[in-house]
Amino acid sequence: MSPPTILHLGDDSEWNATDPAAVLAGGVPITLDGVRSTLAFTTSLVGLPPVFLYRGPLASAAASDIALLAGLPGVDLALDPRGVTELGVFGHPVERRTLFRDVEMAAAGTRVMLRDDGTFVVGDEWNLPAEPALSWPEFVEAQIAAFTAATRATDVSRGFLSLTAGLDTRTVLAALAAEHRLVTGVTMTGRQLSLDARTAQRLCEAYGVDHESVILDADFRARLPILVERAARLTGGLACVSQAPEVFLYEQLHGRFESRVSGNLGNQVGRGGTEGVSLRGAELDILAPGMRDAANTTSHWLLSHLDQRPRDAIEFILKSEIAYSSVGNYTVGNHFAVQQSPYANRRLIELLARRPSSGSLPSGSRFRMRLRDLRHRFLGEPERVSFQRALVRRLDGPAAAVPVNWGWRPAGPVSLSGLTLGVATMAGMVARAKGLDDGMLGALVRRTGVPALHDFRESRRWLRDDLKTFVMDTLSSTAASGNGMFEPRRLNAVLAEHFGGRRDHYETVTFALDVALADRLRRP
Repeated sequence: MSPPTILHLGDDSEWNATDPAAVLAGGVPITLDGVRSTLAFTTSLVGLPPVFLYRGPLASAAASDIALLAGLPGVDLALDPRGVTELGVFGHPVERRTLFRDVEMAAAGTRVMLRDDGTFVVGDEWNLPAEPALSWPEFVEAQIAAFTAATRATDVSRGFLSLTAGLDTRTVLAALAAEHRLVTGVTMTGRQLSLDARTAQRLCEAYGVDHESVILDADFRARLPILVERAARLTGGLACVSQAPEVFLYEQLHGRFESRVSGNLGNQVGRGGTEGVSLRGAELDILAPGMRDAANTTSHWLLSHLDQRPRDAIEFILKSEIAYSSVGNYTVGNHFAVQQSPYANRRLIELLARRPSSGSLPSGSRFRMRLRDLRHRFLGEPERVSFQRALVRRLDGPAAAVPVNWGWRPAGPVSLSGLTLGVATMAGMVARAKGLDDGMLGALVRRTGVPALHDFRESRRWLRDDLKTFVMDTLSSTAASGNGMFEPRRLNAVLAEHFGGRRDHYETVTFALDVALADRLRRP
């Protein structure tokens, strides 16, 4: 009788052979028992890497990629109106839904078994442990110890560090430097260097380690239709345009690295934050009446969960917000390289159960959350409540002295030059959000270099200039196919207004493209 085969999806830094089915923060242990004809796995604490479950009338299946399900015998994928509606309103489906009927994301921290009769058995979910709160000094020290141990346990020898100007990757950089285990830093940027790229170059130069900038240049723009289609396939239709740069990044690295080390989860684990509360706000009237879901989508799905008691809000962020908001980006990266982060560590995450009751957490107010984000970017977190800031300052060196984000420095005080760049960066954020970097006015704004400081993703320009023909062909053929997804007259009016320069419909057009390319996944 042969023993079960144990596989591992994701980061194996927490792997323990004595407890192979343990729930992990960044990996999914999978057990294949040929004798009993069962497949069992335990999803990660935060639902990433994702596992997708298909339960249909003719087959049941589990996969790490929705596109892999499409080619299986007995699997029939069909778009789910509610998931599609949520994609348009929020930017992604919620409550474990995907864009397809009969396909769901497995819940975070659960034991799942696929039996030989084709049925799934789902066990109990992981929850934050019930432990007494610590004082802030005790809590910060415990977090520093857990993070340092997690960094030490992570094998980065075959990876690169995805480095930005933010605190999350800065803390990883400082911890690796203290262990003399620095690896090549990689940053995406446009032809004009973004603030992230400038800061990353400066840090790598100071530490004497290689840095590479992946530039979204003319080659990137020429290949956008191919990159967009590939991004749609890898994300299960969630994000074709926004994740195209990620596909390009990995292609430019030519398989030289086996893993990507990042600050993923640093926001949520380090500060109890979220990845954003903005609504996508696509116009749902481009959908055919049968595709417009009747569910209440007038309020933000996330905000109502953040006005709970702090422990419940933290647990919701870990088990739901992370998985839903980050699954598109994660699935792209996971296709090319193992995704590693010291923040994805069970001990560090479970310490959040002992977080002191005092101190701010995300609230149910978008306005207050945006103010909190601006304060962090310009002034940073107070050292007494931020283990990241305390650790970087303690380790000293360039990571403590070079400004973080938009002006503040871990070692203090606020940098005047950094603050100036921060103000310019914020101006770029506003210009891009308002579409002021597009069209004739945009040409003047772009000459200032301000938008490039904030972000290198010139998505509106890409859509109008480089993807117009691809979008028109894709959506026109989809609308004319009679598959009942779109209201052709309204969709054509939106396309004419957008590409005719009369009105900006960026979110609606990219949403329509997401849905159309998701529909293609049904046909392998």
